Amino acid sequence: MASEPPSSDRRFRVALIGDSIRMNAEPFLRKRLSSGIELFSPPMNCESSRMVLAHIREWVPIDSAELVHLNCGLHDIRYDAGRDRPVCALDEYVANLEAIFAYVRETGATLVWATSTPFDEATHNRTKVSRRYAADLRDYNARSIDIAQRYGATIHDLHATLSRMRLEELWLPDGLHFNRAGCDAVGAAMADVIAEVVVEAAAAHRFGTSSD
Repeated sequence: MASEPPSSDRRFRVALIGDSIRMNAEPFLRKRLSSGIELFSPPMNCESSRMVLAHIREWVPIDSAELVHLNCGLHDIRYDAGRDRPVCALDEYVANLEAIFAYVRETGATLVWATSTPFDEATHNRTKVSRRYAADLRDYNARSIDIAQRYGATIHDLHATLSRMRLEELWLPDGLHFNRAGCDAVGAAMADVIAEVVVEAAAAHRFGTSSD
């Protein structure tokens, strides 16, 4: 269970940016958050790093959040039907993340970078028109962690967290998306890392100061 952040004169604003994994887990995240946290997120699937870069300024305006929990990657490594390359090649993904992280730094928010979640390659590629490959996921996640660390981000290794679970019991038949139990597990992991960052922010006197 996520720990309770300290009381505060105003709510701690958290922006949640991600794809359908984020969207499906968000209700389970919200029910775990303290009333002192205000969570906001785009109503649409944020998909790839290309889409996030195009819209991050409208989704997270300057001074709108104390924390940005962010992921993109599963749509970047997607090979659409008839295509011999992913939506975003690794070089473009890296460049997009550099620009996204630089903007988040400009907003003044703390960045939490979440790695992309595991999938069953064989099941996914047998049941979906699009294709994804585990080797790409490994490479994109590794590069994303390197970049995020350079920008001082907190790393939320969601891939590692879920990989320690019985994934065959958490996946839907497409081997990519999660069932109710899986979405609950993702939401719980998100809630824990968000609560930890809020507590750290309060301890550093960035949040929770009293007013006259």
